[in-house]
Amino acid sequence: MALRNLSLTIEQGQSFGLLGENGAGKSTFVRLLMGFIFPSSGQLRVLGQSNVALAHTRIGYVHERTIFEPRISGRNYLIHLGRLAGVQGSAGLRHIDALLERVLLQEAARRPVGGYSKGMQQRLAIAQALLTDPELLILDEPTSGLDPRSQWEIRQLIQGLRQEGKTILLCSHYLAEVEALCDTIGILRRGNMILSGAVADLVTARNIVEITLAGQLDARQTLARLQISTQAILDVRDNTFKVRGEAQAGILEKLVLAHVPLHSLQPLSQSLEEVYVQATEQAEYLA
Repeated sequence: MALRNLSLTIEQGQSFGLLGENGAGKSTFVRLLMGFIFPSSGQLRVLGQSNVALAHTRIGYVHERTIFEPRISGRNYLIHLGRLAGVQGSAGLRHIDALLERVLLQEAARRPVGGYSKGMQQRLAIAQALLTDPELLILDEPTSGLDPRSQWEIRQLIQGLRQEGKTILLCSHYLAEVEALCDTIGILRRGNMILSGAVADLVTARNIVEITLAGQLDARQTLARLQISTQAILDVRDNTFKVRGEAQAGILEKLVLAHVPLHSLQPLSQSLEEVYVQATEQAEYLA
């Protein structure tokens, strides 16, 4: 069973990151969306179509391992695929040249693809995915195996498409990349969606608050003077201390009544990597 009890909605204009270890079901999910395989039960709709083949012209897809004919030039590659997709004539050629410029391949456009670096080939794959100006982009590991500069260039491209309002499904093992590029995420494990939600909510759900006292007040001495229980205190350093979220109200009340001036109070965030590790460890424990 590759996927089970999976219920998921990706809203129009969202950038959704699909996470999970190898074998979790990510590739199966992408193949279902593309209509390469079909669900054994349940319902699937892509851009409003239950027959996902009818949505193909509105989808741009970048495969994890794109294969090119090495002897063809980047421009002729896009011209050939453009003809298959109905992008033709002088307007089609102008569109292709604009895409090559967008992915920073205008100078290499007439060179054989076999001489392209992996990063250049990946940018060409993204240009191909944009040929029909799709509403939905499915990007399967778009920066895998690239050098840092090429990864940055691909992320800049994706960020630009996100700002244009494209709906994006991004499959990636790079959690920092997903955190920077996605509005919402889902974590798959052994075919089950173990966690999903808005990135902003997940990374701030740590339930720890950092309180900084004003001026040169010593936090440790202040807490001792007010007889605040150390059980709720997680860390003390200079004029700053961290408390559990559930203890925040009681501690603040004591500080206010004692007229202790405060500089700031803020909930602490956690990285998406921490969210991922906690979710998978919990799923392993409950299995």
